Amino acid sequence: MTKLYSDLAYLYDALYQTFIDYDAEFTLYETLIQPHQATSVLEIGCGSGHLASRFVAAGYAYTGVDVSPQMLDLARQRCPEAYFELADMRTLALARTYDAVLITARSLSYILTNADVLSTFRQLTSHLSPTGTLHFDFIDAGTFLSGLNPEAVVEHRAVYDGQTYLRQSRYTPNLTTGFSWDWHSDFFIEVSGQPLQPVAQDDATLRAFLPAEIRLLLQLAGSTVLSEQKQPTYAFDTWVFSAAVG
Repeated sequence: MTKLYSDLAYLYDALYQTFIDYDAEFTLYETLIQPHQATSVLEIGCGSGHLASRFVAAGYAYTGVDVSPQMLDLARQRCPEAYFELADMRTLALARTYDAVLITARSLSYILTNADVLSTFRQLTSHLSPTGTLHFDFIDAGTFLSGLNPEAVVEHRAVYDGQTYLRQSRYTPNLTTGFSWDWHSDFFIEVSGQPLQPVAQDDATLRAFLPAEIRLLLQLAGSTVLSEQKQPTYAFDTWVFSAAVG
């Protein structure tokens, strides 16, 4: 597991609530699930609970799943009314079904092999109610990898709770498991009038997908695509897919 979701969970929480518009994310997913009369939601990759608090406030029966204990600690503090479970999406086995299953925050990017993606889709669709739907986002390989420059340093700044953070990232192609790349990040705190203060480093390998790959993997998992749409984010061009069993 990348350190950003474990030892550095506090840093993720500070950075990403300035990078991501969680109100817009909630609106997006609610717009997708409302036509199917969903009242219960299972979120995979729930992180530190920003969407959880919004789903609970809107009256949904909500369960959040994440592979990081540190992230779940933050989520439980943020939204004590929700139910959270420590689990891996590839092998998930909960004792109930849901009207909507969501994989949010481009979490599918950490599932590197086709076999594991297929297992993930099968496990998650087994948690759908008879009329339930699956919704998820993923990074667009066609636009991201074609523009990848391993020599470039990509900077993201964030101000949270009076503190300014800087992340400097390098992306290096690594096609051993698909349209994947290695992501090295250096994190700094900016202190007025002083040099940048380094606080942490992190390394991870992630995967992007072509829409055609996702369609095929869903088909092999016994699912049908209901809709697909492009969705811009702060750093990546993203696709959002909806699917159902059958």
